[in-house]
Amino acid sequence: MRRLLQNPHKTAAVTYASLGAVVIALTLVAGLTPAGRPNAAVELGIGLVFVVIFAILLYRGWWPLAAPLVFSNTWRAFTYLNDGLGRHVELLPFSVTPITPRPVAFVNAALMVVIVGMLGRAAWLGFRVWRTQRGMTN
Repeated sequence: MRRLLQNPHKTAAVTYASLGAVVIALTLVAGLTPAGRPNAAVELGIGLVFVVIFAILLYRGWWPLAAPLVFSNTWRAFTYLNDGLGRHVELLPFSVTPITPRPVAFVNAALMVVIVGMLGRAAWLGFRVWRTQRGMTN
């Protein structure tokens, strides 16, 4: 366990897989998907498959993958936060729709913040090691 915590990529992978699965399950159980989505369970299942694939890649040291995941998961944290406040935000097409506030969405937002932190740490440390190996430090 100690070795896992010392490797930021493996820590990010385990955090991403485990908390990502919790977020997906909570989203499904609490009904946090928009009412207009008839296949929400299928979409969340596909999302879980990608979470597992990305976690495996991160675990194997693909740290550059962590950087784009920081941005996409930050958006998800923002979305869950707004769902908790009673505003559903869609990016494409951009819209903000008033909804009934869902306080359980704050739990997902908090879990997403932890995921973003771990992914950010893995991306930052991977980038620093890469720069050092290339002799790019100042």
